[in-house]
Amino acid sequence: MATTIELLKWSNLISSIMLILIGVTQIISLSILFSSFSFTFFMSFFLPFFLILFGIMLFASGQKMEFMDNNFRFLSSLLGRGLFNIYLASLAVYQLANAASDIIGFIIGAMLFCTGGFYLILHFCGNKEELTSYKQQLG
Repeated sequence: MATTIELLKWSNLISSIMLILIGVTQIISLSILFSSFSFTFFMSFFLPFFLILFGIMLFASGQKMEFMDNNFRFLSSLLGRGLFNIYLASLAVYQLANAASDIIGFIIGAMLFCTGGFYLILHFCGNKEELTSYKQQLG
């Protein structure tokens, strides 16, 4: 049976791949170019690139890459990952709420939000032995 930490790792992996795919899909469909010029145009133009970047960051932090451990230390703690996942959930819901496939955005946003919530719960209420072993796995 998979532990809670392993399930959260898989959820992060799937979420990061989906964020990257959302960003690439938005760029390929050129939907960012056909919105009217306003503040939403500014957000719609740059948000797919940020989704790709943040998806890569989430993926790389899950793979324990040394670059991520050295430069983005907040992703090596449960609190940092939890808050980052909740932030990404809001970006995913916003990006796809403006697109035709808003149901996908809400599903991915809910997945990221739940994962972030579980990370926060583990940070504040988790089993100390399991948290110690998790922190050792992270670096």
